Amino acid sequence: MRISKLLMVMITAMMFIVIFPWHTHAAGNEADTDLTSIHQGAGALSPAFSPNVTEYWVKMRSSEQGFYTAAVPANSGVTMAYSMNGSAWITLGENTSTGYIATNRGDNKFQIKVTSADSSTIKTYMIHVYFPATNDGDLSDLRISGAALTPPFQASTTSYTASVPYATSSLSLTGVLDDPAASFSINGSAATDGTASTPVPLNVGSNTITVQTTSNDKTVNKTYTVTVMRAAPGTNAKLSALTVSGTTVSPPFEPQLMGYVLADVGYATQEMTVTPTTADTAATVQLQINDGGFTTVSSGLPSQPFALNVGDNRIQVKVVAENGTATTTYTMTVKRQSNNAGISGLGVTPGTLNEPFAYDRLAYTMADVPYSTSSLAVTPALSDANASVYVRANGGSYIPAASGSSATLPLTVGSNTLEIKVLAEDPSVEKIYTLTVTRLKNSAASLSDLTVSPGHLDFSSQVTDYSMTVSRSVPSLTVKPVLPDGNPAATVQVRINGGSYVLVQSGMDSPALPLISGAQNVIEVLVTAQDGTNQLYTIRVTQAGTPVLTKLVMEGMKVRLTFSEPLRSVADASYFSVTNMSRNTALSVTDVVYTPGDAEAGFTASGPLQPGDDLEFRIQAGAVSSLSGQTNAAVSLKVVYGDAIQQMQRRLADLDTDHDGIGIREVLAYLNSPYGHNDLNGDGQFTREDVAIVLKQIGAKFVSPQQP
Repeated sequence: MRISKLLMVMITAMMFIVIFPWHTHAAGNEADTDLTSIHQGAGALSPAFSPNVTEYWVKMRSSEQGFYTAAVPANSGVTMAYSMNGSAWITLGENTSTGYIATNRGDNKFQIKVTSADSSTIKTYMIHVYFPATNDGDLSDLRISGAALTPPFQASTTSYTASVPYATSSLSLTGVLDDPAASFSINGSAATDGTASTPVPLNVGSNTITVQTTSNDKTVNKTYTVTVMRAAPGTNAKLSALTVSGTTVSPPFEPQLMGYVLADVGYATQEMTVTPTTADTAATVQLQINDGGFTTVSSGLPSQPFALNVGDNRIQVKVVAENGTATTTYTMTVKRQSNNAGISGLGVTPGTLNEPFAYDRLAYTMADVPYSTSSLAVTPALSDANASVYVRANGGSYIPAASGSSATLPLTVGSNTLEIKVLAEDPSVEKIYTLTVTRLKNSAASLSDLTVSPGHLDFSSQVTDYSMTVSRSVPSLTVKPVLPDGNPAATVQVRINGGSYVLVQSGMDSPALPLISGAQNVIEVLVTAQDGTNQLYTIRVTQAGTPVLTKLVMEGMKVRLTFSEPLRSVADASYFSVTNMSRNTALSVTDVVYTPGDAEAGFTASGPLQPGDDLEFRIQAGAVSSLSGQTNAAVSLKVVYGDAIQQMQRRLADLDTDHDGIGIREVLAYLNSPYGHNDLNGDGQFTREDVAIVLKQIGAKFVSPQQP
C-alpha cells in the first residue's frame, strides 16, 4: 500500500513538471527569491497563492499519508530547501515533489526557504498544515442563510437557535467539516462540505434541523441541532411616515389618522409622487389615484409620478399587512389650481363695446360718451368661479369686483383706459382686459344765476335777453355770473357796448361797467363751454326817465308788469294785447290796475291757455307814463306759459295723439324736439337728471285742450 502511494506521488510530481514547463527559465535577477507557485495537492492554500504572500494555511484530509508539495521559483538560479516542524532543512529541486513528509495529526508547520544565487537574500514561505485525526467528526463551521446562530458556532457546541421573519419560508445550511474526509447530512440528506444545502422549508413557529456528522474511520458520529423560530405573519397595516412631493400633508401625519388635505398646488404642478413608509417592513403598499386601479409601491421610496387633474384629486394609500388580511387605507385630497384667468362676458353701462366680446380678445373700445357721463359701470363675468377679478381706471389702484355684478369706475375728460384684471385660481396666472373710452368735453355753456348790482334781474337759464332800467345817478354796473356746479371748466367773459371782453370768475363780481347816459347800454356775458360751445347773455340797460318794461310775471291768468320808473298813469286795456301763438288765438285783456307812484301795473287775461303755450305780449307806445311825464315805447315780449315741468307735460300731451298715455314714443319725440333739452330742475343745464324727469312721465295721461 505504501509503495502504491509513493508511486502516485512520483507520478504527480512528474505531471507537475510537464504541466508547468514554462517555469523553467534562465536566471534573472540574482536577488529574486520569489516563488511563482506552490503545489496544493495535499490541500488548498488559504489564502490563494501570491509571490508576495509568505504565510498560508492548509487543511488536509485525514486519509492522506502525509503532507507533500512542490514549488517553482521565479529565478532558476536560486536554491530551495524545506523543513517540517523545525526538522533539518532538506534541499528541494525546482519542480520537484517533496514526496510524503512525516506529518503529525493536528497542527504542523511546513517551511520552504528560497536563497538567492549570491546568497544575499533568503525568503521563507510558511504553511500551517492541519492534519485531522481519522476519528474527527467535528464541524469547523456551520452557517445558515438569512440569520445568525445563537450562540456563535463552536465545534464543541452542538445546540443552536435562530429566528427568522415570516417572509423567510426556507433556508440553507452550510457545514464545513474539520476533516474533509469525514461526511455529514442535513435532516438525513447528504450534504457537501462547504457548500450550501438545498433549502429547508420552514413552518411558522419552531423548526428543528439536524446536522449529523460521521468521522472518516466511521467510529465517531456527532449531531448538531439548529432550532429555527419562524415568526407568524405580521398584522400591522399602518404607515410610520407619509410624504408627498411639492406640497405638505395637513394635519401632520399620524399613523392613526386616515384622512388628510394637502395644500393646493399651482396649475404648473402636473404630477406628484407619494412616499409611504410602512411601520412593518413586511407589509405592502398600494396606491390609487382618482378611483383608478391600485398599483404597488415600495415602502420608503417615492412612487412613480402620477398625473393630477385640474381641480380636486383623491389619493388613496392602502397598506396590506404581512398576513394579507389586515388593511388600512389613508386618503389624501389635493387641489390642482386652475389656470383659467378669463372672462366669458363683459358688459358696460351706459353704452356697448365696439368689438364683439371673445375670451381671447383682450383690448376693446366703445363710442365716445358725453361729458355728463362721469363714470362707467363694467360688469365682468368670470369663466371660472374660482378666479377673482379686479378693476381700475387710468392706472389707479385695483379694486375687487364680483363676477356678474357691476363695478363703477370714474371717467376723466379725454381718453380713459379701464382695466379688468383676472387672477386664476392659481394666482400666478393672470389676464388683463382693457377698455378704451373717451369722455367728451363739457358742452354746457349756460349760467345757473346772473345778478346785477345795483338793480335786479329775474334770471332764468332759459332766457338769454334781459332789459333793465337804473337811476340816472348810477354811473356803472357790475354783473355776477354763476356757473352750475359740476362745470368748473367753462369760462365767463363780460363786456359793455362792444368793448373788450374781460374774464370773470364764477360767483365773482365783474369790474365796473360804465354806462353811457341817455343811451341804451348793452352788457354781454359770454359763456364758453369746455368744448368751445358759446352762449351769449345780453342785458340792455336804460337809465331812468323813460318807463321801460323790466319784468313780466304771469301767475294763472293774472299778469303783473314792472317798469323802470314809478308810474303816474296807465292807459286802458286797449293798449295791452296777449296772443296765444300756439293756438292762434287772442286772449281778452280786462281789469287794468295800478297804483300811482308805483312801478307796477297789472291786468287779467282770459281765453284758451295751457302750460307750454307760446304767448306774445304787446304794449303800445304811451300805455304808461312816468312821474316825469315820459311815456313808454312800444314793446313786444314772447314768453312760454307755465313753469318748466308744466311746459314739458303740456308738450308730451300734444305728442300723445292716440290718447293712450305717455310712452317711450312720446318721450323720444319730446327729447328730439327743439325744446327737448330744456332745463327742468333749475340747475342751469340739461343733464341725465332732466332726462330722468321726462322718463318719469311714462304712463301718465295729460288732457290736451281742444283747438279753437
